Amino acid sequence: MKVFDENTNVDYTFFSKIRGILLGNSLAVSVGKDGSKKRFRRFFVGGFIVRSKVFWLVVLALVVLIAVISCHAPRGIGSAGLDIITPSAPIIVIPDDEYPPYEYDEPEIEQPLPPEPGELDITTETKFIAGRYAGFLTWGYFRHSTGDLAVIESLVRDTYTGAELTLADIIEMEEIEKVLSLLAEAVLAHATDSAPYLDLIDEDWLAHLVIDHDGLGVLLPPDIAPWELGFMYVVLPYEELDETFKLGIEIGIRIPPHRPMVALTFDDGPSPYTEKILDILEAHGGRATFCVLGYRIQRQPETLIRAIALGSEVVGHSWDHADFTRLGSNAITNQITRTSTAIEEVIGQSPPPIMRAPFGQINNTVINTTRDLGYSLLHWSVDPRDWEYRDPDSIYYNIMRRVTEGSIILLHDIHPSTAEAMLRVIPRLIADGFQLVTASELIAYHYGELEPGVQYVGFRNASW
Repeated sequence: MKVFDENTNVDYTFFSKIRGILLGNSLAVSVGKDGSKKRFRRFFVGGFIVRSKVFWLVVLALVVLIAVISCHAPRGIGSAGLDIITPSAPIIVIPDDEYPPYEYDEPEIEQPLPPEPGELDITTETKFIAGRYAGFLTWGYFRHSTGDLAVIESLVRDTYTGAELTLADIIEMEEIEKVLSLLAEAVLAHATDSAPYLDLIDEDWLAHLVIDHDGLGVLLPPDIAPWELGFMYVVLPYEELDETFKLGIEIGIRIPPHRPMVALTFDDGPSPYTEKILDILEAHGGRATFCVLGYRIQRQPETLIRAIALGSEVVGHSWDHADFTRLGSNAITNQITRTSTAIEEVIGQSPPPIMRAPFGQINNTVINTTRDLGYSLLHWSVDPRDWEYRDPDSIYYNIMRRVTEGSIILLHDIHPSTAEAMLRVIPRLIADGFQLVTASELIAYHYGELEPGVQYVGFRNASW
């Protein structure tokens, strides 16, 4: 058979045929003996013509050979991966159902026994002092078959600020030795056999404090000392703590925090009746705030000097009782500063930076002016209307039915009926447990430092 390329009409030699086979796909024409031509396209795989019978016989033989080798050559896992096991190696085949079961010895874990029920035997006590300080004490035992466990907790919180107070907040740490000495005396009075151990007392013994009504309470746990007396509660009196107790305030005279307080304030003086009120205050150890008019000061300067000597305070109430809400800022400034200067000239010291506006009337101009001057505004929470009801009994009942912790009481020392009413009011307030303090002391105790431009109207009441 002659083979030639249609494009060139060139006959292939034997070598050119080989080249065509190796090249793969080509278009060829076969020529028969009778001269007929047939076109066909050759396809090659690996140099063999796909149409060739020899090619397919070779492929079949290779498949059979691979299958025979696969069946007679078992494989195993060697150190370097997949290795061929030589035919001479013995092969043991174990049926799946004959493999021995895998045994695992679990370690024995000792399970804890459920706790036996115990009994909680505790006492809780709450103390609320001066409407401000809250003290909490919890003590007792958790009683169990294995023994009793002491339980003790204490907390002192300032309800105004929400702060939890520490030992350093309550007492002067520089005076800690004095407090420990008082504690040793109190412990010895409670347990006479504790004398040999009192030299062990240190700050740890003050870990559980509470502010009590009569003094600083100290709760001692059973294990605080070698002797066994159970829990011990002792009280260190405020009068013995004196300056070491920090929760009182120091504005001329210290105020014990365990007693409620009120502030008597007298407007429009001084007058001849102011001296009578000072007599009553001195007889009962009370103090008050006198809101004076500037033009009256030089009429009775000795009265203001006596008031300061007795622990009371003198503040301004304008020069001539002009309504501040009808004045401009300059006029208000003149009313305030002129009066303050007159007070300072008499008493020899600057008055507290607080004043009472005439009629208690204020507006934005008043607030802004006093703020700029650094003054606070003093209002009131109790008004017995002594300026209207000139009757001592009415004044007395109007005060006593409304007074409460932190009250600022409005009065006028220019009326004889008001001075007469104080003969009953002042001793009754003291008998009911109230301290008679100045307005500045009350505000400082309940609110802290005076804030310029703020109007104070009583305990827990302030407006801007």
